[in-house]
Amino acid sequence: MKRHKESIEMLRYVCDSEYGIPKGCPCGGRIIHEVREKDDYDTQPGKRYFTCKNYEADGFHYRQPWVVGVQEEIELLTNRVVEAEQGMKALSNLNNKMQTLEGQVKLLTEQVHNLILQVGHLENVCFD
Repeated sequence: MKRHKESIEMLRYVCDSEYGIPKGCPCGGRIIHEVREKDDYDTQPGKRYFTCKNYEADGFHYRQPWVVGVQEEIELLTNRVVEAEQGMKALSNLNNKMQTLEGQVKLLTEQVHNLILQVGHLENVCFD
């Protein structure tokens, strides 16, 4: 019973992990690009799959349609591009704020310099 439960859990993990273009199979096998050949019973000859080299129809190996894997991978890459755009916009906003702050620092530095000159002038007037 315990082995059966572990087997079912492993099947669930394999199904949940199958997203995008697989890099390797949970069994450690290499992923190959399989193209189905024309068979008498085959209704979709030429259909492409990402398949584990050690594939068996037991649910513990990857065999994913090529179209699904590529579509999911495109969605992942699209999300990464959107995040990168948001990051670049945030950097642009930070750059604008930084330039504004640099202008304010320059203005305040000039005001401090003027105050130092005024204090020096007042010290000269008071002690003379």
